[in-house]
Amino acid sequence: MEKVTINDIAKVANVTAATVSMALNDNPRISTATKEKIKAIAKELNYVPNASARSLASAKTNTIGLIISDMAEPFNAATVKSILKKIQETDYKFVLYESLDNPDWDWHKDLYHQLSRERRVDGIIHRAFNLSERDHDVVGSLKLPMVVFENELSWIDCVDINNYDATQMAVKYLVNKGHRNIGVVVCNSPSNVLQVRLKSVSDTLADAGLQLKPAHEFHAELFTPDNGAKAADYFHNLSEKPTAIFVIAGDYVASGLMSRLTELGYSIPADMVIIGFDDLWFASYLNPKLTTIRQPLDAMADAAVDMLISRIKDPDKAVEIKKFKLELIIRQSA
Repeated sequence: MEKVTINDIAKVANVTAATVSMALNDNPRISTATKEKIKAIAKELNYVPNASARSLASAKTNTIGLIISDMAEPFNAATVKSILKKIQETDYKFVLYESLDNPDWDWHKDLYHQLSRERRVDGIIHRAFNLSERDHDVVGSLKLPMVVFENELSWIDCVDINNYDATQMAVKYLVNKGHRNIGVVVCNSPSNVLQVRLKSVSDTLADAGLQLKPAHEFHAELFTPDNGAKAADYFHNLSEKPTAIFVIAGDYVASGLMSRLTELGYSIPADMVIIGFDDLWFASYLNPKLTTIRQPLDAMADAAVDMLISRIKDPDKAVEIKKFKLELIIRQSA
């Protein structure tokens, strides 16, 4: 069956296509009687408006874009799921742009230019983990409303978490359990987020009269289980091993660390306790179940979508930054 067009409606109503278009868009130049007649014919013919044409006419797409890296990484996949769930409650559609964890900010700038030029979306949510204050001009090249997810910058709408306090909470928990040699698994990344977490570990230990020893820091190359396994080998080969390891690089890395430590003959938590970060879906299915910091992803996604829609409707409103408190979920590994 061929798609019904406004020309088909115009033939039945014996009016011009322009009149049909104005009637369907409630143009005040068309009488109420004519509008009702044309809308009735459109309904009878099962007419479906052309969304693309309407978007072009209004300069709006009713579409929100999400830029995120490496969909194979569980936290990113969970973030997409939470944001999509919220967008489905609105009148907006959704399109995903995967950056594949590209470290080249010229690539992101090119994407920003493309999005600005093509106008396929009304706004962007960007999980810009590696963005910093010095990237102001790069982000400024995006001529669209944007909300930064899981980062805090002074000049753009952001949804973030309180990394410092959450990290402090976990370290205090370990210290109160009697641990004096605490190891950390971080990731080699320009991310300010990880630097804040690492500083919090160091500060909290110092407040307790302890020190984060340089040898007890392992810097992973990527946020992967394989890098967690490399961390396990590293700590295993130390003459003075930590009794606890806080994987501030996240649960995904922690899963590889735990698996490899078990292969090496360690009993968790008897020989070494482990704390992760994120509380991803599999954390409670690991053996032993992973103690970790929970990020309220659904609440963060709701805030990001609401914030972006508000910015789309009011481009000149004041910058908004919303930070969420985190929770230490105590399970078997610590």
